[in-house]
Amino acid sequence: MASPEERIIPLFPLRVVLFPFSILPLQIFEERYKQMLRDCLEADSRFGVALIKEGEEVGEPAMPHTVGAIARIRRVVPLEGGRFSVLAMGERRFQVLEIVQWRPYEKARVRVLEEAAGDPPPTEQEIEGIRERVAPFLRSILGLRGGWTRHVDSPAGPIDLSFFVASVIRADPQVRQRILEAPSARERLAMLVPILEEDLSSNLETMKERLLLNGARLN
Repeated sequence: MASPEERIIPLFPLRVVLFPFSILPLQIFEERYKQMLRDCLEADSRFGVALIKEGEEVGEPAMPHTVGAIARIRRVVPLEGGRFSVLAMGERRFQVLEIVQWRPYEKARVRVLEEAAGDPPPTEQEIEGIRERVAPFLRSILGLRGGWTRHVDSPAGPIDLSFFVASVIRADPQVRQRILEAPSARERLAMLVPILEEDLSSNLETMKERLLLNGARLN
């Protein structure tokens, strides 16, 4: 029997990295994952998401990375052809201790990870400095989509802020996995700040190029 810090959960290996508090849209069409969906809804609506280390999303069972995030189902919409649109939200991180079932879908015994701010934890000044970087980045995303806002909010606590920034930056899955595996918010934020600044610079350059192109068309 699993200890209070451990639990057995359905496991959904994917080509994406889920962070706590992030939204995960899915389309379920394979019979094994339809069964997993039914089983989750009959239980506590939770399953584990882990980045695939070896294998594919479709077909044979894939080997996942050992650190992932628990997802809780928020909405299920039936679609044509027997498919389902699922909206889930990330909750807590976990570490896979053992795969206890491979078919029809994977189940794993996992240990839920405790979150740490760091030693020492980020200071209020450090947190505010990062939040000041996040605001123009989020405005740049809206700008690329043709929008704008004056007020941009982000979490004030280091742990929540680290997961929030991780969910909005652009990075390939392997980089995102290393960010997810960081043992503390301090270490996670240290990895995220350079990516955040690079993404902001890229967004601003793209917006500048679009303005120049639009101006050229008007002449």
